[in-house]
Amino acid sequence: MPTSIDAEKMEEIQNSEETWIIDFWAEWCGPCKKIAPVYEELSGEIEDVNFGKVDMEENQQLGTQLGVRALPTLVIMKGDEEIARQTGAMSKEKLQSWINENKA
Repeated sequence: MPTSIDAEKMEEIQNSEETWIIDFWAEWCGPCKKIAPVYEELSGEIEDVNFGKVDMEENQQLGTQLGVRALPTLVIMKGDEEIARQTGAMSKEKLQSWINENKA
């Protein structure tokens, strides 16, 4: 199950050495709703990456801080380093492949 991320949790992530994939989303976003079940499913299948979600309605400053301009945006981070970024909905296979290719 993905962790809900706020400013305090983002600071913890950026000060750690763990790999995170973060989904920036909003309730009104159609593609976000499309990718949500796939993202949640993969969070239970891929064990060496932490999964988080940032609700842009509640934490817009986090998206601004990371330069998120479209939703959904998925960002793979290790500490405060951005490893990869993907925008838009995708199939489970494509998302899984993207994560596996880019996780640190």
